[in-house]
Amino acid sequence: MCMNRLLRILLTVGLAVLMTMSGPAWAQTAESENLPPELRETPEAPALPDVELPTPEPREGEIPEDGETPDAPEIGAPIDKADTQTENKDLTVRSEADRQEKLDELFKNLLEQESEENAELVAEEIWAVFLQSRSATVDFLLMRGIAAHKNGNLPLARRMFDHVTRLQPEFAEGWSRSGRLAVDEKNLDRAANDVAKSLVIEPRHFYALWTLGNILETLGRSDAAFEAYSEAAKLFPQHKQINERLDYLRSDVEGDTL
Repeated sequence: MCMNRLLRILLTVGLAVLMTMSGPAWAQTAESENLPPELRETPEAPALPDVELPTPEPREGEIPEDGETPDAPEIGAPIDKADTQTENKDLTVRSEADRQEKLDELFKNLLEQESEENAELVAEEIWAVFLQSRSATVDFLLMRGIAAHKNGNLPLARRMFDHVTRLQPEFAEGWSRSGRLAVDEKNLDRAANDVAKSLVIEPRHFYALWTLGNILETLGRSDAAFEAYSEAAKLFPQHKQINERLDYLRSDVEGDTL
């Protein structure tokens, strides 16, 4: 994504949130009912494919502030696990340069896919890269937070994601997950802030762009939401939910420009 365009979208989010903060009470605690039904479900976001979570060996300074080291979830626990075909590919991220190289190749491959099924397989490989922080402790806390979020334990998910963003503030996935959780917590101010941080770190994070579009729709900014979804569609053109939102908003947006 062009950085100028990304910054314009993020600026739109910031202004929209600031404007609503001085308005009705839903500005910071928007009810989920404001979202269309198809936006109330978080799209599937698979964790690392068929990889057993390691028992973390925390380094100095990596122990959560509350002193709690959560138990590792059982293998097979509901952590948005996906049936992937990535077992024979080396998706381990060894450095930030290696992360970008892998993502460059995978996003190029994603654009070349013609079927939704094949595109989903490539997207799962992208998720496998997105979800690696290169810290066993941070990865462990992230997985714990994802499991808690999916199971509806929002306070535990919040604690875990806050640990992740504190321990590794340059990890885009941590901010993306925190932003999505903030939407479910009905805190659009925090959601916009966290998603913005995620996209500054990784502008190609289509899940963060999806959440950004959801926030903008909730704020009544259909034009900006359409732009956010459009950027996500450029990265993942076969994504069904993204295309559904574009189709839903297109008539309103195109009508406004006539």
